[in-house]
Amino acid sequence: MTVATILSHLDPLSTTDSVGDALFELAEAHVAHLPVLDPSGHLDSIATEAALRAHPDTDAPLGALVAGEPVSISLDTHVFDAAHVMRQHGLSVVPVLEEDGSYAGLVVRSDVFGQLAHMLATEEPGAIVVLEVDRADFSLGQVAQIVEQNGVRILSVSTEDDPGAGQVRVTLKLNVTDTARVRHVMAHYDYRVVAVFDEAEDNLQERAEAFLRYLDL
Repeated sequence: MTVATILSHLDPLSTTDSVGDALFELAEAHVAHLPVLDPSGHLDSIATEAALRAHPDTDAPLGALVAGEPVSISLDTHVFDAAHVMRQHGLSVVPVLEEDGSYAGLVVRSDVFGQLAHMLATEEPGAIVVLEVDRADFSLGQVAQIVEQNGVRILSVSTEDDPGAGQVRVTLKLNVTDTARVRHVMAHYDYRVVAVFDEAEDNLQERAEAFLRYLDL
């Protein structure tokens, strides 16, 4: 899934807009950042609420503000990568460019993470099981086989490799809420269950938020 499918309807700013105008647009859009385009329609910079509020002259044009190379992504950027860019740079929106470098639009953090949550099946009923295993013993195929042999289906899976600790952490979203049998069999194969998020204990919204916090996105 690429960001081309979740482009926002929000309009960018222009280098001729004033600081005051920009602050108004940010407030209207409920975001802390907006792309700034030059007269040719190309990306010039990214206006940030913090920088605009710190500027002494609300009538100053955005084009007069000093800015570095703006962060951007391309239309074929996967939503996972877009989420990483937003988190890395602390952005509420990120500009999207065409192959030739021209401005294509922007994506909003809430839409990116909403799509990410959908892809991770957080909206589907079922439990989340987090496993740890030594790197030398890890086999994703074996994990899937163990789960499926117990009549359970994996809705989504993610892995985190920790070479320093010599371990792999595996997060499984399952289509059941009763994970007792799966956890028992996993332990038999030396997969250590370190966390379980079960819909029987938490409502769907709380579980989705906990899962995303766990992924540190």
